[in-house]
Amino acid sequence: MTADGKIFPLKWKLVLANLSLPLLTMALATAFSIHVINSFIFKQAQSKIVNDLSAAHEIYNFELRDIDAVVRLVASGCDLVRALTAGRRTDIQRVMQRLRVTEKFDFLTLTDNSGRVVVRAHNPYQFGDRPAMSLVNRALIGEHHASTEILPAAEITKESQDLERQVHLEIIPTPKARQKERAAVTDGMALVSAWPVYDRRGNIIGAVYGGVLLNRNYTLVDTIKKVVFHDAVFAGQDIGTATIFQDDVRISTNVKDSAGRRAIGTQVSREVYERVVNSEQKWTDRAFVVNNWYISAYEPIYNYERRVIGILYVGMLERPFVDFRNRIVMVLLFILGLGSLATFLVVFFVARNVSQRLMNMEEEMQKVADGDLGRLVGVHGNDEISLLATRFNQMIAALRERDSSIERFNKNLEETVAQRTAELEARNLELLQTKQDLLKMMADKDEINRRLEESLARLQAAQEQLVRSGKLAALGSLVAGVAHEINNPINVITGNIELIEMDAEMKQRFAAEISLVKKQSQRIQKIVKNMLGFSRVRHTAFAEVDLNEMVTRVLASLEPQLEELGIRLETDLGPLPRIMNDEDHLVQVVTNIIVNSLQAMPGGGTLRVRTVAEDNGRLRIIISDTGCGMTPAEMENMFNPFYTTKKDGTGLGLSISYELIRSLGGDIEVSSEVGRGTTITIILAGNLPAGQNIPPGGQNYR
Repeated sequence: MTADGKIFPLKWKLVLANLSLPLLTMALATAFSIHVINSFIFKQAQSKIVNDLSAAHEIYNFELRDIDAVVRLVASGCDLVRALTAGRRTDIQRVMQRLRVTEKFDFLTLTDNSGRVVVRAHNPYQFGDRPAMSLVNRALIGEHHASTEILPAAEITKESQDLERQVHLEIIPTPKARQKERAAVTDGMALVSAWPVYDRRGNIIGAVYGGVLLNRNYTLVDTIKKVVFHDAVFAGQDIGTATIFQDDVRISTNVKDSAGRRAIGTQVSREVYERVVNSEQKWTDRAFVVNNWYISAYEPIYNYERRVIGILYVGMLERPFVDFRNRIVMVLLFILGLGSLATFLVVFFVARNVSQRLMNMEEEMQKVADGDLGRLVGVHGNDEISLLATRFNQMIAALRERDSSIERFNKNLEETVAQRTAELEARNLELLQTKQDLLKMMADKDEINRRLEESLARLQAAQEQLVRSGKLAALGSLVAGVAHEINNPINVITGNIELIEMDAEMKQRFAAEISLVKKQSQRIQKIVKNMLGFSRVRHTAFAEVDLNEMVTRVLASLEPQLEELGIRLETDLGPLPRIMNDEDHLVQVVTNIIVNSLQAMPGGGTLRVRTVAEDNGRLRIIISDTGCGMTPAEMENMFNPFYTTKKDGTGLGLSISYELIRSLGGDIEVSSEVGRGTTITIILAGNLPAGQNIPPGGQNYR
């Protein structure tokens, strides 16, 4: 049965079971046959193309030997030897021009025994120079050689401007080729032979060299195609092609481009170039040539110095072989399909007979399954299906007997279940009532605990505030008395110092001691002033205050200190309502906190000041620095009187600030991390009546 509830017919299962293995075997055999045929065809094609490349190589060498023979005859000609010996340049020119035209040479040149050109048959007005050709130098020492050579553009121009135009070839970007290193071919590639010229006494009196340019010269490649491939055609295209490459550029070919023109100027593929030119090895395989796949063979072309200067190529169009292979494959597939169809028909009819008998049994079984145990399945034949029908009829008889027993048991079971159900329902009612009572008791207990915790928290906060206020009041009274007692002696000391300073001699003699006493006296006076300020009863004068304007004024007054310490200021003053508060006290608190932040950043840093209005009506002034930060112990004691970590501090500034904010109905929160900085938040109520504070809680730390 499938996922959507539908059954998968047995006849199709039988068909698949009987067909799958034969079909798989036939498919594998066909695939193997195709592989063998394909391998054989292309192996034969590759073997043929290797032989064709050898034949092309022989034709190429035959052309070179023919040129060599002609140059040898020219060098040994009596007319040329007599004219050169006698120095008759006009006679030499006439003889060489006639030979060049007769032998169809692109260039034919004679030099003297020093290597200077005497006559160029194609350009008689250019003489007296030394050609840059190693073959000429070898001929002047008695050697003769014939090879393929690259003629520089300058040498070609000397030979003939017509040859210069013949050589010039724009390079066409080609798929799968390497990137162009130049825009055009300006050098020439030629079959060249050079022979020494001897006088009658056997002395070398000069050298003759000549040859044929291969650039745009299609005679040789067309000869190779005709001899090797017999000009065979497939679907309007030449089956066989031949090409001569100068480096990686086609300079002579019968390969056609998409427009039907000879594909000169196109390039060989990168893969072939690296194998043939760089590695100096033959290459035989499928290759993408201009716009078609060919079964190709390439071999390097060497110059006299055994340096690779080009490539000789022959190739056969791959399409005829592919077409032949495809016809064989179609025949094999037809045979496979015909055999498969015959097998399918035989298996299908056998499977349908078996399936039909099983369907008849299934119909009878469905009626039994619906409760009709009085029916029996018909038994036909003498096979496994007939045996299955007999066993099913025996099962129906056993089911009839078991159903009778089950019916009696069910009747007794129903009575027992009804009795037990009634007992369970009564018990469940009792449990539900008990559960409700317990839930009510637990809810009452949770509410009582919550209220007790809230009351305890408020009591602890109030107790801490009362203890702190008592300590501060007692400390304030003590500080006031001590300050007054200290102030009088300090005034006497200050007065006497001033009298001493009036004596010029004493002032000069004890200048250092007088300066030290004055500084210490001023420090004591500052401490006394702070002590008196701490103990003094403060009176608040509530008025309408613009917090943003007040903060701006404080920052403006501290701007010189910010510049001196190299501290960068960042402000973000949000929109705030005007509130009723004591502006003087707020200025004192904000100034004190910002000054402490500046002192925490002696080496520079960033001071950030923000103002925020909260939805609950409270206003926040947030002052952050990137100073040294504080430890938890330092944060715990920072608002205690006379607690300080500064060398010259009094420890009263933050205590006074905290008491002022508390007296204005506000609070202060502190968060700090050692090495990262400190953030102090001043929390103010928005227009609360005098004496109504933010809920107490002492200092708030984070």
